[in-house]
Amino acid sequence: MNMNPANMTVSIEHLKALKSDAQKMQKKGLPFMMASVIIWTLILLVQFSGKAVVTKNLYTFMCSCFLMPLAFLFSKIIGADIFRKTQNPINKLGLLCTMNQMLYLLIVMWAYSRKPEAMLMLYAMVFAGHLLPYGWVYDSKTYTVFSVAETIGALAVSLILGNVATAVFMIAMQCAVCILLFAEVRKEQKE
Repeated sequence: MNMNPANMTVSIEHLKALKSDAQKMQKKGLPFMMASVIIWTLILLVQFSGKAVVTKNLYTFMCSCFLMPLAFLFSKIIGADIFRKTQNPINKLGLLCTMNQMLYLLIVMWAYSRKPEAMLMLYAMVFAGHLLPYGWVYDSKTYTVFSVAETIGALAVSLILGNVATAVFMIAMQCAVCILLFAEVRKEQKE
């Protein structure tokens, strides 16, 4: 395919404009990351319960049901518009990146019945790993770095220290993600 360099420049500029529009409208996905802090806190509380590991795992899955309501609440608080329907294909790509996580949750569901003591670790790794494409979508080093760090960290912390420490680790990492994303959003608003 032979493209004219002038056309390529226009296409790249158009892509940058689409990404910028999505980033501003959705505040770089910050409402979802804020919601994840609450969800991981609920998961930590579940880990402190005296229930059997299979029951804890069921409650862990149930905690994720709060994602959309919490993201909606946080979007209203910070002025993001995460649910507006647009023709911007970058918004659709962001949704596709989220849906990708659903496929990997099948591995977590397998662990629920076959390797229940490893389920929380896998859940944390799938969650963290699915954030990687948002580094490109939102032009954010925060997503890129923390996706890799959280995935490897969740594996190490879980194997060495167990599920409670894994939940604490995820809360701490997601708090850091929120702070850094908030700084990114503020910086771009000032420009």
